[in-house]
Amino acid sequence: MSFDLRRIIRPEVAALRAYHVEAPPGDRPWVKLDANESPFALGSAMREELAAELAKALAGVELHRYPDPEARELRRLLARDLGVTPEQVLATNGSDEAIQMLLTAVAGPGVTVAAPVPTFVMYELSARVLGLRFLGVPLSDGFDLDAAQFCAALKVVPPRLVFLAWPNNPTGRLYDVAAVEEIVRLCNGQGCEALVVVDEAYTHYAGQTFLPKLGQYPNLVILRTLSKIGLAGIRLGILVANAAVVEEVNKVRLPYNVNSLSQAAARVVLGHPEVVKSHASAVVRERDRVLSRLREVPGLTVYPSQANFVLIRTARPGDEVFRGLFERGILVRNFSRTPSLADCLRVTIGTPEENEAFLSALSAVLGHGR
Repeated sequence: MSFDLRRIIRPEVAALRAYHVEAPPGDRPWVKLDANESPFALGSAMREELAAELAKALAGVELHRYPDPEARELRRLLARDLGVTPEQVLATNGSDEAIQMLLTAVAGPGVTVAAPVPTFVMYELSARVLGLRFLGVPLSDGFDLDAAQFCAALKVVPPRLVFLAWPNNPTGRLYDVAAVEEIVRLCNGQGCEALVVVDEAYTHYAGQTFLPKLGQYPNLVILRTLSKIGLAGIRLGILVANAAVVEEVNKVRLPYNVNSLSQAAARVVLGHPEVVKSHASAVVRERDRVLSRLREVPGLTVYPSQANFVLIRTARPGDEVFRGLFERGILVRNFSRTPSLADCLRVTIGTPEENEAFLSALSAVLGHGR
């Protein structure tokens, strides 16, 4: 009998498509507005300090040794800034790893994971990789969260884990606090028992957080990341929860998951909160300006956003608009083939110059400009 890979790979995995990131050709300069990264490099003074810190790390750390397995100093600094104890914090290799760790901790035959949809694709993708059932409860036509409808669905199919991206990706909507809290209460033994993960990846642009409610709800988990505020390259995620939850989730963490250089870079950035705040404020100003400009463009539906991106729906086929922007050197995220996101494009807020280039190109593609 000849070797057949299909007999080895789990059918659930074989049926999936790998997470795809568009890689533009390197033969021209691109305006890259597709990945929700910060458009700003670290300030010049900060770059110098970061370079010095990294140089010190390289000179002082024996690179043939593993990094601090618990990221103790980094967790201490994170806990200080978040107003919690180090025992309530896990440092992860991006928030994607935190998502996978939570799923692994609750995984088992017949286990269900729930989220409003559309939302961040990794919730469902990671759940299915682990053989879990995924319950996607549709958002309203305007991508808002109907808490009563969502809670009713959870009562019918009780999950062990609920993901709420807040603000939501890719829609940008910041759900009402009362709606989110109603779901947390329901899953806190008031109808079902589940961890509720409030993913605050874009909290710096929304100005709201559920951190103060950690003491009220033992089933509440909060995710953060440094990827959206200028350090996407170091892949650092943050899981915050009650110490008992962190202790259990930590059991499935891979050894030495955050490398020494990422820990060093993060420690430096955490020492400069004013730079992060300044950059976030600049993005928010640009977001509001871009939203205002887009609302003036005929043939567009523009959705409200409290994140560092905006979602638009085009009257023309979304694939066609995406290609037109691509041909003009503008890279955005095309969601046109995602259920409920037909003809939708997500556009990261860039620098003022990048945003003007996008607006000009969009006008040209839609036939409203040159």
